[in-house]
Amino acid sequence: MILLDVLFRWNVPVRLLYSDIFSAQWNLGYSHNFSDQQLHCRLRQLCKEGVLETNLNDTGVCFRMTSVGGDLWSQERCPVWERYCTERYSTTLQGRTLMSVVAVTPDARDDFLRTWPMSSARRRTSTIADYGLISWRPYPQLYVGMATYTEQNRWATLEEFEVYEELRRKHRELLQRERSWWRDVSELQRFTPGTPQIEKVGL
Repeated sequence: MILLDVLFRWNVPVRLLYSDIFSAQWNLGYSHNFSDQQLHCRLRQLCKEGVLETNLNDTGVCFRMTSVGGDLWSQERCPVWERYCTERYSTTLQGRTLMSVVAVTPDARDDFLRTWPMSSARRRTSTIADYGLISWRPYPQLYVGMATYTEQNRWATLEEFEVYEELRRKHRELLQRERSWWRDVSELQRFTPGTPQIEKVGL
C-alpha cells in the first residue's frame, strides 16, 4: 500500500516516487524498498490492473489513482473521510505566511484552523466547488480556511531561540492530544487503530 498512500491523493511523476527521495518528498516517515527498475515494473503492473492510470501535465507523464485503486486502497486503510484535509503555504507581498487548508467537512477545516498555526493569525473561511481534491472521490463542495501570520525565524539571543523551541514542543503536544483531522496515512492511523500498520514493504 505504500505507493498508494501517496497516489490516493496526488498526481505524481515517477521521479518523485524513487525510494531515495520518497520519504523526504512526502514527509511520511517511511518509504518503499523497490529499486528504480522494480518501481517502473510495479507502476506498469498497477496500470495494467486498473489501479493506476497515467496522464500528461507540465512535468511530463504522471500517475494517479483510479476508482478501482481507490476502492482497493480504502479497503486496506479505511480512510475516515470526514476528517480529511490538506494544506499548503505561500508568502504574501508583505512577507507573511499564508496557510490555506481544504477539507471535506467544515468541522475538519475549523479544527485545523483552531490548532494550526501556533502563532497569532488572521483566519477566514469559505466554501468552494470540488476542483478534484480526490480525483476518484468527488464531493459536492469543499471547505476552505486561510490563516495569515508572521513566521518567527530570527532570534537575537540563544535564550529567545530556546523559548521558541519550547513553544514549538508544547504546540506539537497539543496537536497530539487534540488533533481530529488527518492529512496522510501516518496521521490517519490514529482514527483506524484496527487497520494494518505501516511497513517498509508492499505496494
